[in-house]
Amino acid sequence: MLYPSREHLPDHVAPALVVDYDTFVVDAPDGDFAAAMVRLRDSGVPGLFWTQRNGGHWVATGDGQVRRILEDAETFSSRAMRVPKSANPVPPIIPLMLDPPDHHKYRRLIGPAMTPSKVQRLEDSARILSIGLIEALEPQGHCEFIGDFAQQMPIAIFMGMLDLPPEDRGHIMGIVDRIIRPDVPETRMRGFEELAGYTMVKVRERRAVPGEDLVSQLALARIDGELLDDAPLQGLMSVLLLAGLDTVAGMLGFIVRFLATSPRHRRQLREEPALVNSAIEEFLRRMAMVNLTREVERDTELGGVTLKRGDLIVVPTPLGNFPQDGQDWLAVDFQRPRIAHATFGAGPHFCLGAMLARAEIRIFLEEWLARIPDFAIAEGASLKVQVGAAAMIPCLPLVWPAAAK
Repeated sequence: MLYPSREHLPDHVAPALVVDYDTFVVDAPDGDFAAAMVRLRDSGVPGLFWTQRNGGHWVATGDGQVRRILEDAETFSSRAMRVPKSANPVPPIIPLMLDPPDHHKYRRLIGPAMTPSKVQRLEDSARILSIGLIEALEPQGHCEFIGDFAQQMPIAIFMGMLDLPPEDRGHIMGIVDRIIRPDVPETRMRGFEELAGYTMVKVRERRAVPGEDLVSQLALARIDGELLDDAPLQGLMSVLLLAGLDTVAGMLGFIVRFLATSPRHRRQLREEPALVNSAIEEFLRRMAMVNLTREVERDTELGGVTLKRGDLIVVPTPLGNFPQDGQDWLAVDFQRPRIAHATFGAGPHFCLGAMLARAEIRIFLEEWLARIPDFAIAEGASLKVQVGAAAMIPCLPLVWPAAAK
């Protein structure tokens, strides 16, 4: 348990709805976070239950509840992004922790960096980088996938977009990890302070000597005719780095864990390259790994449960992707008809980086499988899953037959 438990049960919470559950701890010894969340939902817990851990909060497990909460911004506010309330950064991360209409004003500042033409340019550099990384690894016959590849590609892309020095990569990755997966609450808050300190130095540099990069654009941006002050700038920079660097790395890790255990799916992707886009959507649906949090804005009822203003609700996005209709949604099927999944959220906070994330996954699948078609998880490897705002396999050792020299 990372944060203290609540001592007393709130008056509006029925004892029958209380489950002893820690959102930062998951029983996934096989490294399959989404399957662990489905097991939780199917274990008999209420569709909306309360836990006293981490300050006390609700957890939504029904797929209909997940989408309703994410789409209804008037009832379920985004001003809290994590449990407990004391864990949320000050100043808030913008636009992640804003609600409409203010949310839209700041979201528009980032949107132009994620247009199809901009993503295409980023995709070209990402492919060159990925090929270089893979070709350096292939002769070794082994790697630690998360550190050697999954974290390298997305961080290089976003650092290029922000025109940050390549030599700062390790420093930024350390800060991001302290924020996303802290050992104690103080580590997370210190990480936010470090990130703010780093990014604001870059903002002041670009205001003095602007370029064509996104940091320069944000440093000179105006809302209602006024330059942004430090607080919203810190938030905008933080959301770019945190979302861009951590979630794609986590998703790639879960995809590779699956492919390493399924020669049939690896072979299918190599033999039927036209399936790659369908495979990406299936992986996104199946491997969702983000726990979103919302704060109840007004007293309401959801699924017959009374919620009070100020209550926090953890919304595991995987559970928006597994309808309870009797089908085997845990199976990975590249020919499955496409469904609307919650992996990128829903409603006004739908992820701006969705197009870029899809491009990064496609590049990985095309370039890795062309060079390292057969690989497995190293014998004796422990596939521990760490859970914060996003889940991740922190260490994923792979082995494959090295090419003869």
